[in-house]
Amino acid sequence: MAGIGFELQRTIQEDSYLSSVRGYLYAAVLSAGPWLLSVVALGVLGIVSAAFLSDVEVTLFAATVTHTFAVTLITTGIVQMVVTRYLADQLYLGNVKVVAPTFVAVLVLTSGLQFVVTSLLLAGTELPLGYRLPVASLYVAISGIWVSMVFLSAARDYVPIVLSFGVGYAISFAAAAGLGSRYGLAAYLAGFTAGQVVVLALLASRVLAEFELERPFSLEFLGHFRRYPALVAIGFVYNLALWIDKLVFWLGPTGVDVGSFLDVFPVYDTSFFVASLAMVPALAMFTVSIETSFYEHYRRFYEAIQLRRGYGELVAAKSGMTGSLKRSYLSLLKLQAGIALLAVTLLTPAIMRTFDVPQGYWGIFRVLAVGTSMQVFVLFTVLLLLYLDMRGSALISVCTFLVTNLAFTALTVPLGYGFYGWGFLASSFVSATVSITLLADRFRRLEYLTFVRQPM
Repeated sequence: MAGIGFELQRTIQEDSYLSSVRGYLYAAVLSAGPWLLSVVALGVLGIVSAAFLSDVEVTLFAATVTHTFAVTLITTGIVQMVVTRYLADQLYLGNVKVVAPTFVAVLVLTSGLQFVVTSLLLAGTELPLGYRLPVASLYVAISGIWVSMVFLSAARDYVPIVLSFGVGYAISFAAAAGLGSRYGLAAYLAGFTAGQVVVLALLASRVLAEFELERPFSLEFLGHFRRYPALVAIGFVYNLALWIDKLVFWLGPTGVDVGSFLDVFPVYDTSFFVASLAMVPALAMFTVSIETSFYEHYRRFYEAIQLRRGYGELVAAKSGMTGSLKRSYLSLLKLQAGIALLAVTLLTPAIMRTFDVPQGYWGIFRVLAVGTSMQVFVLFTVLLLLYLDMRGSALISVCTFLVTNLAFTALTVPLGYGFYGWGFLASSFVSATVSITLLADRFRRLEYLTFVRQPM
């Protein structure tokens, strides 16, 4: 699935500093587009909306967007890993014709699922119907965007994808500010949602432009749910683990009721939402250089097995993977250490004032910035374990993240705001240690594990 990374790599390798900057910016939007642009949009809209919305209304809107990301990520996580594996298998076999019909089927099924989930969640709230309708539309649109990006990771023409996000979020900002200033909160949300629907429409059209639609839909991917149940669990558990600390704060004594189906804890939510941007440079680096470099050696290793090459060629390919991983982890460590240091020192005052977070809570952002920087190593290690088809090890890693994040966060809640965020940081550290240890052990025995797991 490193397809789009190779296209971006060609841009970055052009003999121009501007080309490199442009390539990594493209990679940032492609790897974290909805998240990255939503944080920027929420920050700017928060400033603009103060002129025509009350503090309660601004909090409800922010809670709606936060809950949208939480629920759509957790629910679409059930299908993301399985669909990714199915696409990777089909593309490896050169069966490109199934991509577009599979996309249509997955998009329709997930949209229907999200509509049902949203309707059930909203049924128990006191929100007016005029607000519920754009909420349901936003849920369906965001979940569709997550699904579309799975398919577009195998695309070649990345510029239209970036432009799709730019156009859609420009519409979100303009429509939210324009409608909200005239007609209130419901129109404000409807305007923001309209831009997300445009993003989804443009991304869907991009998938169908990249991959020819020879038949209306294909349900063949459903067989992979039975064949790879661990991937269902991995996608669901990882996304749940990423949000479980927020759920602990929402459902605990720190939760603030805003009339939605879940309470919120605005200070922690805002800090986490913004601190998560610390992962974006690493995601861009993974897309452009880490995954592509590793994939070349990875492909050589398994091709040597399929073509029955000599053992020396296997060892050489494995040595190439080992060197690539060591360089990648070292680069990630340098990058994330620099970002974390910058976030906790120079950037904290400016960011927290922009989002109107009281100074007494700035420490939460600093801790979460370090935690999300460390979380990068968990995510990438799990992905590398899946490259090696070590699904059991990947499942152990994400389950460790879920259990420790839940336990550590629950322990810190009674201790007061000075300890908020430390549960997530400690969990990220433990999970990264466990996952990297598992990867090192599995990689050391890669030849043995590869051959011994083959069906007789």
